[in-house]
Amino acid sequence: MELKKLINAINKIDVETQPIWGKMNSSQMLWHCKRFIIFYQNDKNYSPNFMTKTLGYFHMFFLRYVIRWDYDKYPKNTLTLKFFDPRRANGLDFLNEKKELIQRLKSVNDFNKSFIINPLHGKVTKETFKEVVRGHTSYHLKQFGVL
Repeated sequence: MELKKLINAINKIDVETQPIWGKMNSSQMLWHCKRFIIFYQNDKNYSPNFMTKTLGYFHMFFLRYVIRWDYDKYPKNTLTLKFFDPRRANGLDFLNEKKELIQRLKSVNDFNKSFIINPLHGKVTKETFKEVVRGHTSYHLKQFGVL
């Protein structure tokens, strides 16, 4: 998924946009996607524990070999890690969340190191990093019917 398509889809969302499935509102979804990127880039120095590492191993296996990067096959309403659980997001500024998510996506798109080390999947190539972030974001944009 191209960055431009993701940004265009994000710009279609407004504070009243309702999800096709799930319980998040549009502000929470933007926050959730932004926090996923923060977590994946390990910007908050999240120390992985046994559960995170185990979940990350199985998650990467699932992405590569079960759904084969086809996020349309990803199960709906799955549990998420505490760090980016939208139930923790209160008092959100919709426009600020939209702006920050777009900035984060641009930083992912511009990432040019060979690999990144994150608390979920460990060491991954820049291509995998970009694919996981784009796939996760597009999954939620489809959840809100804008992609």
